[in-house]
Amino acid sequence: MRQILLVLIFISPLITFSQTRDKRSAPYTVRYNIGIQKSLSSQKFRTAFNGIFETNLSLNARVFSTFFIGVGYQYSHFQNNKAVFAFYQAKDPKGNATGATLSYNTRLIGNTPFIKIGYDHFFEKGFATFGLNAGYSLMHYNNVVNDSADANLPFPASKFNAGLLQPEISVSFITDRSLTFSIMVAYTTAFYKFDPKEPRFNAIDELRDKSNNYFMSWINIGFGVTLLLGKR
Repeated sequence: MRQILLVLIFISPLITFSQTRDKRSAPYTVRYNIGIQKSLSSQKFRTAFNGIFETNLSLNARVFSTFFIGVGYQYSHFQNNKAVFAFYQAKDPKGNATGATLSYNTRLIGNTPFIKIGYDHFFEKGFATFGLNAGYSLMHYNNVVNDSADANLPFPASKFNAGLLQPEISVSFITDRSLTFSIMVAYTTAFYKFDPKEPRFNAIDELRDKSNNYFMSWINIGFGVTLLLGKR
């Protein structure tokens, strides 16, 4: 993923200084992205979960020139950090070790419908897209281990909803008149503070000294495909 980010950095001067004039976005586009996300904040969330993959699909229409608007759906999938949870010992309600080892395979799943706005900036062999996705995410934990330690009480629900903002940039290379392939970077903020009680993680020693001052956020670096539809 670091290599992809470096490619975007090196390509950015080409995009800035080599814009092709009189280009217009396709009247309609179908844009698909997939990548592996990295948890950034809060520290508790970053320690607790690693990204498995994130993917989204949007249907878009040109508003004017190179600006477009669309609607889409995003699926996000996280798994508990195996390095942190590999040897976790079960505890009784008072926090005393019971001698049993708990096996964790806790997942965080997000389903997010969103509205997309953006514009395309053309260069000789393709275009860069600067976009913003704004949605409402329905998130829930799967395979929750029912650790009954006092630190996890009272048990909250294992699901929550949150507003979501996701600025993204992608660089697309046109392969024929109706298809492009791209590399992309997106930064997502879910306006919800991670609660380690929800996945029953609050008794995990490695999480206790971590800060939890910011909303949950993550970066996604991956690839995309865009279908260009209609007369251009």
